[in-house]
Amino acid sequence: MAEMKVSEISLVAVVYCSLQNISQLAAAGVRACCPISTANNINAAIKRKIEPVTVKCRYHKPSAPQGPLQITGVTDTSSTIAWLPPLDNGGIAIEDYCVEIKEVDKKAWRKIGSTKDLHIKLLDLKKGSSYDIRITARNHVGYGKPYQPDEPIVAGKRINFRNGISDETLYVLMGIFPTRPKVSASPSPPTEFTVSDITSKSVTLHWGPPESNGGSDITGYVIEKQLNTTNKWFKVATLEPTVMKYCVENLKEKSEYFFKIYAENCIGLSQPVETKLVSLLTHATVPSPPTAPLEVRNLSTNAVIVEWGVPETDGGAPLLGYNIAIRDEKKTMWMEVGRVEADVQKFNIKDLQENHRYQIRILAKNEVGVSEPLETEEPYTVQKPTEYYESDVEESVMESKPSLTQTSETTTSWLRDNNMDADISSYSNAALLKRSEYFFRIWYYARTLFK
Repeated sequence: MAEMKVSEISLVAVVYCSLQNISQLAAAGVRACCPISTANNINAAIKRKIEPVTVKCRYHKPSAPQGPLQITGVTDTSSTIAWLPPLDNGGIAIEDYCVEIKEVDKKAWRKIGSTKDLHIKLLDLKKGSSYDIRITARNHVGYGKPYQPDEPIVAGKRINFRNGISDETLYVLMGIFPTRPKVSASPSPPTEFTVSDITSKSVTLHWGPPESNGGSDITGYVIEKQLNTTNKWFKVATLEPTVMKYCVENLKEKSEYFFKIYAENCIGLSQPVETKLVSLLTHATVPSPPTAPLEVRNLSTNAVIVEWGVPETDGGAPLLGYNIAIRDEKKTMWMEVGRVEADVQKFNIKDLQENHRYQIRILAKNEVGVSEPLETEEPYTVQKPTEYYESDVEESVMESKPSLTQTSETTTSWLRDNNMDADISSYSNAALLKRSEYFFRIWYYARTLFK
């Protein structure tokens, strides 16, 4: 810096700074601290070495964008993803978002593009491939930390709608995002969040709607879980706004979990409400056998009705139902002829042969497995009942609940039709009834299915 002669100057500011325009920095919120000298010591100030300027900025990089990631407009090779803005924008407006993807089994990230919106369309995906997503917000200071969902997206995995498609959803599937009226806030948390039906591998969660929807309709609920041994939360499900109960399955046996739930509207997620520590059952076993007596009564020349009692213990897990099996006295193989739900303790077995003797067994079932069977002490003979009327049979059949295993529209039991050697790959039956519908199934090593 060259020396300057100064006359009649009461105050001279000397600035040693590599930045050329301090006024521009001030407009951007930057403060520059510079030494000041008067006219009496200006020459000394010019000649001495001045300390570098310390520049301070009141802005900083934004935090990561928020989830959960919303996926819409799914095709085999494309989809549209949407996210929520960061909680902290760094004190200055977000300029854009950088979106990157990579295949799960690869290391290299590929930039999809930058957008000022809270959504972007992913193109040129491989059908059936899984992709990790990374979204980063940028303001005037720079890029913040990225948001990366815990679960990858799968190209071509479509969304199932239970109650049809609304106009709003149709717009989203078409890639159209109409302007929405401003809403005041996100909703309040769901109410009355409770846990019931705790088993060794599942729990059932119940909740009520939030006290406030934030000025907009509730669009759904998000459930998350956390193992007591970790600090990481995992999304379990995103549910429809009409759902107030959900069973979380496939949990780790003998473990402890926390669960929390959010309400959601078009603004975003509510604050979560969290359960206390939930301990799964550690002693669950198969249930005890159904209780005797096993009552069998003839309905017709080819049908009987069986009834039994509930097991003395469910094994520590709720009963799922009962399996019914029969065996012809002259045969060695047991055949399952039906299943009923846990609240049903009777079953109609049809398509039996008159004057044949059958062994009958009932097995109770929970999530662990099936119980030991309740079995008839002696083979039961199928005979025409006294005072037999066809109308009585039809009425009795209509009163019982249908089996989960059916052979036709009017039959509730399976019967073995034939035995064949292993090298036979076709079969013909010419004794079927005209204009009737039948189901057929083939058992391989069927004798190992039952004890």
